[in-house]
Amino acid sequence: MKICFHGTADEISLVAGRPLMVLLTARDLPRMRVFELYHPRIHAHPSHEHYRLCARLSETTDEGRTV
Repeated sequence: MKICFHGTADEISLVAGRPLMVLLTARDLPRMRVFELYHPRIHAHPSHEHYRLCARLSETTDEGRTV
């Protein structure tokens, strides 16, 4: 799955520096799902301080293996 995050340089650096992400779900069980980030790329808007991080996510199992 491909996902993009938009934010400031500080916000994007928080996301880009993590190899794993935990997403909380509203209705699904389990309520927390862990994903591993692959091939992150950061794009900057030339005239604003807005950045976009795009990456591929792969869900991991409880043992840390990708599904």
